Amino acid sequence: MNTTAARVTGVAMAAATALIAASPAMAAAGESDSSRKGLNAAVGPVLSPAPEAALRGTPDPKVKRAQQIMTKFGIPAGAADGLSGPQTVQGLCAFRRVAGLSIHRGSLDTGTYNKLVEFDSKYATLQQIPGTSYQGKSTYVHVQQRCQTMFYVVNKTWQKVLPVSTGVKGHLTPSGSYTLGNTLKGWWCSTLYPESCRKQTTGEFVNVSNYGNMYNPRQVVGAIYVHGSTSVPTSPASHGCIRVTVANSDWLYHNVDRLPIFISGSYWG
Repeated sequence: MNTTAARVTGVAMAAATALIAASPAMAAAGESDSSRKGLNAAVGPVLSPAPEAALRGTPDPKVKRAQQIMTKFGIPAGAADGLSGPQTVQGLCAFRRVAGLSIHRGSLDTGTYNKLVEFDSKYATLQQIPGTSYQGKSTYVHVQQRCQTMFYVVNKTWQKVLPVSTGVKGHLTPSGSYTLGNTLKGWWCSTLYPESCRKQTTGEFVNVSNYGNMYNPRQVVGAIYVHGSTSVPTSPASHGCIRVTVANSDWLYHNVDRLPIFISGSYWG
């Protein structure tokens, strides 16, 4: 389906080959030639994500209903348990973007709750909610760093909401307008940050390459890539790249071709 993403041009292959050959990290890892794939990418360390426990307290029926509505629309918000934790806050921020409300990372408020209930009664799916153009584009990817969320929009129609993790302070993901590049299938190793490269077992294309710390990387600009990762917390964690889950990286490969990608907002306000 994703014919553009599936065809890596001869030039791109030549560049990738040069990077592989120049990668001391891969040579030091003692892997076979077929698995030595390196990219000059600002992925940063990959750590095991800390458990994201919900805030203490008694379950709130309104929070639970909000979680259920967000889940209905495919907006990641954690378990529908009535306890507001980091994933719920992330989901609420993403919903505010979809609903055209003021974007912030606050907990459930009256205005957001009322809009959730309204949308629940009006729309059956995310795709039925009216979308918007962005900087004159009706089909695009938008990474909203305040929400740590990626939005995919086609012809002003919301298609999918994906959690992401962007760059930490000192290694920020650059805001701006770019073009999302082709997919380099399988696992690749960052030559800038090779210490977390390892054998991998997940991903549709793990058979193509199973060593690295970036899955299905797609260049945005310079050393900044959108890539799958085994560590996608609800807060910034990379050295500039945009992390998505391995499963969502495969989804992007099959559904999202080269197109405009916009990066905006700040996690820290």
